[in-house]
Amino acid sequence: MLRTTLVRASESERLRRVVSRRGLARRTVDRFIAGERLEDGVAAARELAGRGRLVTLDHVGEHVHTQDGARAAAKTYLEVIDSIGRERLPAGVSVKPSQLGLKIAAGLCEELLDDIAGAAGRVGCHVTLDMEDRFVTEATVRLVERMQARGHDHVGCAVQAYLYRSHADVRRLSEVGASLRLCKGAYAEPAHVAHQSTADVDGSFLRCATWLLAHGTYPRMATHDDRLVGAIVEAAARLGRRREDFEFQMLYGIRPDMQEALVRDGYRLRIYVPFGAQWYAYFMRRLAERPANLLFLLRALRGRSPAPHATADHSTAAG
Repeated sequence: MLRTTLVRASESERLRRVVSRRGLARRTVDRFIAGERLEDGVAAARELAGRGRLVTLDHVGEHVHTQDGARAAAKTYLEVIDSIGRERLPAGVSVKPSQLGLKIAAGLCEELLDDIAGAAGRVGCHVTLDMEDRFVTEATVRLVERMQARGHDHVGCAVQAYLYRSHADVRRLSEVGASLRLCKGAYAEPAHVAHQSTADVDGSFLRCATWLLAHGTYPRMATHDDRLVGAIVEAAARLGRRREDFEFQMLYGIRPDMQEALVRDGYRLRIYVPFGAQWYAYFMRRLAERPANLLFLLRALRGRSPAPHATADHSTAAG
């Protein structure tokens, strides 16, 4: 119930204004968001690369309502890709299809994504389509298939393990060669389309992860769950998957202890770095994924600084 409430709160303009006005609350937000400008995201990517991390940059925002808004978002991504190429950063980009106008006109979204994929291909940058709610799952899968058919073999998407359809999607997208980000899922989906219990979601995640390690194209495992990370490490060793042939992904600002341990042990680790002014919905979903993190925000809204050494723990990377 709390998770559903927090997801719905991500759509509240009133609460967004409250969080934005409180200085301490913004400090809490800054734990998860690199900043509001492109320069902030690039600076974070540069710093992470210096510490042996790979990066995927996400210009936060979704559900664009006008064609001009979709084209503006695409322009920002072209600027991101230009920065990645110019600075030779070990980075890709993560893009929400609804940010490129998918819910306005599918043709517009495909056109803009084709432009982004073309630019990314020229600098060796991978493009991951973030998976949004169930209403655009099939459309997102088809976008990846179309991009692959056009020769953009560096375009993949996230697959959310809590959806019943996800194991079939893993196989379907792997058949066209797409590299996939496997995550648990970040939206409040109903029981007729998604697993509801933690045990069932974890079981689905492990089934998908094991299949990807055995058959997939460069799997991207997005989780902060110690047990799942351990199971992935064991499965990769058992299946003969080399450490350089898959990667773990984690969210910016989450589990720095685990991040350091994975890098130290020789695993590839990519950090999902969000930036941009439309940070509120993203931030609320991070709270929804693990409501215990709500404590950080509540303390800040009450005028109390979050505990200085507290470490938020998420079991889901952004969809």
